[in-house]
Amino acid sequence: MKHLSLAVASLVMLTGAAGAWAASGGSKVNWQSVSVTVPGPGGFYSGPNAQILNTNCVTCHTAGFAERQPTLSLAAWTVEVTKMKKAFGAPIVDADIPIIAQAMFSRQAK
Repeated sequence: MKHLSLAVASLVMLTGAAGAWAASGGSKVNWQSVSVTVPGPGGFYSGPNAQILNTNCVTCHTAGFAERQPTLSLAAWTVEVTKMKKAFGAPIVDADIPIIAQAMFSRQAK
């Protein structure tokens, strides 16, 4: 899945570059560097089940973002985690879905 995503991202970038080149009348395209700020504290999970959450969740969400979600039941977390896999393509192993859902439910139950 990662290779497919990388291939799609590369294709999109090349298409965009070709479009920019064509729009400029074929003249030289000026590329610019950009910087990205990586999340600071709160970006990763710590404590119980941190490893599975960091492995499966922080690719798309910071720990702080996920933990600021409305309080959900275990069943609702299971639906959410399943949606991340099925609808959004998160590389989650089916056997980990109930573990991740329980971990998120337990964090909110504190």
